[in-house]
Amino acid sequence: MGQCYRLCPDPARNLWQVNSESSEFVLDTSGKFVQYDTLTSDPKYLDLDTGGANLGHHDDSARSSPGSVGNSSVASDLDFGHGIRRAESCDSVASDSSVLDLQPDMPRIGQIELSLEYDKEVSELVVSIFQARDLPPNPYSGTLDTYIKGILLPNSDDKFQTKTIKNTTDPVFKERFLFAVEREDLFGRVLNLQVYAVDKYARQKVIGEADLRVGDVDLNMPIKIWLNLRGLDEKPAEYGDILFSLSYLPTAERLTIVIVKARNLRWREGKDSGDPFVKVYLLQNGKKISKKKTSVKRGERNPIYNEAMIFSVPSAALPTIQLRITVAEFLPGESKTPSLGHVIVGSNTSGTEASHWNQMMTSLRKPVAMWHYLRK
Repeated sequence: MGQCYRLCPDPARNLWQVNSESSEFVLDTSGKFVQYDTLTSDPKYLDLDTGGANLGHHDDSARSSPGSVGNSSVASDLDFGHGIRRAESCDSVASDSSVLDLQPDMPRIGQIELSLEYDKEVSELVVSIFQARDLPPNPYSGTLDTYIKGILLPNSDDKFQTKTIKNTTDPVFKERFLFAVEREDLFGRVLNLQVYAVDKYARQKVIGEADLRVGDVDLNMPIKIWLNLRGLDEKPAEYGDILFSLSYLPTAERLTIVIVKARNLRWREGKDSGDPFVKVYLLQNGKKISKKKTSVKRGERNPIYNEAMIFSVPSAALPTIQLRITVAEFLPGESKTPSLGHVIVGSNTSGTEASHWNQMMTSLRKPVAMWHYLRK
């Protein structure tokens, strides 16, 4: 069973240093305990005036005007690392039949915030449970007593349980658990979390659960993630996964997404493979602004792209921006390209989609890669 610890500083290992500029865990005045502080974003984004951002106007004479968003013509292929190519632009975004749902996947049960870190010196996986929010209240009391159980599958002995937090639908736990795991074994591990409610008769009921595949997370540095909860009878449909990176360059006001690869794609009509490609839509307040696409990979189930797409986005517009990434199937001679699944990242999203976007915003100029489930 995993060991339980209250959050405490470890200066030698610097466990909670989120990045070089900001730490969420700081010593109190006595130097003995830890205070939990909200992560402060780059000051550039703290007081953004979004009211005047109008993405319908484009000024080609400037690098990017304060109210314009669209395709960037600044960067060249030399901006990308070895093996990464520029993706294609698309002429029109008005008639694409695959864009039916522009709303992100919002949680109906609530969310859990946690962090993961791997300490390679002692071969330990560090799981920190911070909080849950927006949990459904007890209909009689209007509040909730909750705790979280976790298990690091497939080993049934690697499990933990937080303390019970009473009388709130937004419980804060701030507990840390350590698991002895060799690095090469991380890729086969899945962290399953279940939120339990306890009533006045000590009866326990699972409110919702969430899963995180540990091998899909870049553990070269500590990472914080929000996970959406789902009901026990709502196992996610398997449409496949997609890996992409996000980065934002403030000086050039340039948003870059690199489509790395997809896997386990689910094809129509029971086929084993197809001709997949990826379309990326730039959205502002749900409105399509621009679209780019990758090349088509012929006869592949797990295609590798390594193709970059650049959008010119002024910083003032970032709080209104989303990216919709759609994996589609190319059908020769057909005008329509059936969607195999999609994911939406950006402002006003939740779960891992919001975590990816927020990590990009706090790691400016650095690409942040993450796997995402596809949905329909």
